[in-house]
Amino acid sequence: MKLLLQPKGVLAALLLLIFPAFYSPFAHASPSVLSEWNAPKPRHLPLLKSALQLPTSNEKQSDLWTPLDDQGWRPCVESTNSPPSLPEKSEGYLQVFLDGGLNQQRMGICDAVAVAKILNATLVIPHFEVNPVWQDSSSFMDIFDVDHFINVLKDDISIVKELPDEFSWSTREYYAIAIRATRIKMAPVHASANWYLENVLPVLQSYGIAAVSPFSHRLSFDNLPMDIQRLRCKVNFQALVFVPHIRALGDALVSRLRHPYKNGAPGASYLQESTDVIDKDSAGKFVVIHLRFDKDMAAHSACDFGGGKAEKLALAKYRQVIWQGRVLNSQFTDEELRSQGRCPLTPEEIGLLLAALGFDNSTRLYLASHKVYGGEARISTLRKLFPLMEDKKSLASSEERSQIKGKASLLAAVDYYVGLHSDIFVSASPGNMHNALVGHRTYKNLKTIRPNMALLGQLFLNKTISWTDFQQAVVEGHENRQGQIRLRKPKQSIYTYPAPDCMCYA
Repeated sequence: MKLLLQPKGVLAALLLLIFPAFYSPFAHASPSVLSEWNAPKPRHLPLLKSALQLPTSNEKQSDLWTPLDDQGWRPCVESTNSPPSLPEKSEGYLQVFLDGGLNQQRMGICDAVAVAKILNATLVIPHFEVNPVWQDSSSFMDIFDVDHFINVLKDDISIVKELPDEFSWSTREYYAIAIRATRIKMAPVHASANWYLENVLPVLQSYGIAAVSPFSHRLSFDNLPMDIQRLRCKVNFQALVFVPHIRALGDALVSRLRHPYKNGAPGASYLQESTDVIDKDSAGKFVVIHLRFDKDMAAHSACDFGGGKAEKLALAKYRQVIWQGRVLNSQFTDEELRSQGRCPLTPEEIGLLLAALGFDNSTRLYLASHKVYGGEARISTLRKLFPLMEDKKSLASSEERSQIKGKASLLAAVDYYVGLHSDIFVSASPGNMHNALVGHRTYKNLKTIRPNMALLGQLFLNKTISWTDFQQAVVEGHENRQGQIRLRKPKQSIYTYPAPDCMCYA
């Protein structure tokens, strides 16, 4: 990687990486924060030193930013029945209650539309449960443009924003205090269309309303009519758009990433000071990294992240409180988990992956994440490798962020929007955001790098590997993981693999 620092600057940078707690803003955090874990030293220091010192070829940079070739697949989500038409009479009102985060709820909405179509029911705009981790009470209408949603689907199903007065009693609170005949509580995971026809349709016909809760992941991905599959994709890729203020903020962030000197964004002066020359192939382009490295993920993985005994004990305690210790990975050693690709990439490791692929310190990164476990001390290695790294806080003013502050779903919506409009998207570990954006970008034929977790886990376990061997293995292991179409297999999600159900080969 071509450095913008002199040799003394290299030494200073490495000292800063080795002793981040003494130099970073995180050192001023309260003792209660620091007592949970000790800021770790870089775990792959020889690779890190090489990444900071080695140049990158312009030819490789050019290849990195080249858009995907036309792979011959086109979106096709319209019904094979032309034009689609609504039945004269609805069987009743379908309510669903969705838990999880933004992207789990997004998939639940798509399934709810499909189930309403199967049942010939009128869909009530889905209710979002308050997430116990993020404590976000945002509703469907706070996140998604409800009028656009209803208009796009007006020829497919009937949708109402709220129930008529005669059914106003059917609320979340009503179902929470007693067993109700109109609540379907036992919908199996990945239920078939026939299950809904046999178990939910009779309730609709008897009472005029049916409420399915829980509903997440309650519709099969297989053995459904093609029109239902395409309708799910129509919802996901056309009907679900964010509310105007989310789109406006997302557009502003994208513009500031592409034109940092023109926009006068909060981070523009920093960007100007941090680089002298921007390669013409990467000018105006940026990479989005979804760094899923929050406390929840770190604890559930049961992996060792270098924070010492204090961190291990803190994460073990968290596992006990949240999951009563029932975490499958806990029965494996850290080495076994990493060799199987079951550990999320740390900020340091995602930085080394990008450096090995050929990105250098002139690359603009946007960090999409809610909270990184360990804060700035954990991120500092990634920032040293890629000083032009930005996020919502650095790019947007406090006034611009006021409408989304403290609301995890709205924060995630902005990250999703920026990730969808980036030149390249990389996710540090699998999850709902990863799955949703991989599918959406596949649908739009956009470059998306999927880290080879098992390969990287094995490479990072090798403490004597040279940079040359590491880089060669990384490049070879990711040649076919940059957005190439992968056809959906049985049981796989249509939202992650939209071909061939929702894409046609031309």
